[in-house]
Amino acid sequence: MSLIYNFFGKILGALYGFCGSYGLAILLFSVFAKVIMIPLTYQQTRSSQVMTALAPTVDIINKKYANNAEKRNSETLKLYQRYNYNPLSGCLPTIIQLPMVFALWKVIREPVPFVFESDAIYQTVSQAFLWITNLSVSPLNIFKATQMSGEFFLSLIIPAASAILTVIQQASLGSGNNQMKSMTMIMNVMVLYMGVTLSQAVSLYWTTQTLFGIVQNWVIKKF
Repeated sequence: MSLIYNFFGKILGALYGFCGSYGLAILLFSVFAKVIMIPLTYQQTRSSQVMTALAPTVDIINKKYANNAEKRNSETLKLYQRYNYNPLSGCLPTIIQLPMVFALWKVIREPVPFVFESDAIYQTVSQAFLWITNLSVSPLNIFKATQMSGEFFLSLIIPAASAILTVIQQASLGSGNNQMKSMTMIMNVMVLYMGVTLSQAVSLYWTTQTLFGIVQNWVIKKF
């Protein structure tokens, strides 16, 4: 994995060298990460759309053959074959993406030594981006240092935006059943928690990824 960390670290470092702003480099890096995953995202979105379209028919089969598991499975398999749908096709892109997602996440969360040679350099380049005074610190650390200050409340903007965008993204993916709704709620709480406890650089990266993902999903569904 260290080779992947170093690869993405060099890309983020090159983006910083190009634009001279670490915050802007994170934005560009987030878009880059989404772009290279477009083929996998397309396959995942298409699989989700087919599953949503077939769900009413699957429910009918489940009710009709509620007491005959063999017949129920047989009819469901025939339905999938008729529409050339593989239930695992939605999971495979996610499995393939996971190592990349973890690598991207680690590089943003721990830029030393993958992007910058020392913590001193990282602290220097992390200063001041938009209303953010320091990308390397978390809202929780700001609260510990300044209590209920204006800086603390400003630091909550990106985590809050990240949680809201995550809700919008999940809604756009059509997660309608109760199990998915519960998972979405848990994920939203986790996103908000990480946004408050991890560095603002991580929140900025996640928020940009989520926003781009919403746009990307809309474009794939539209065209």
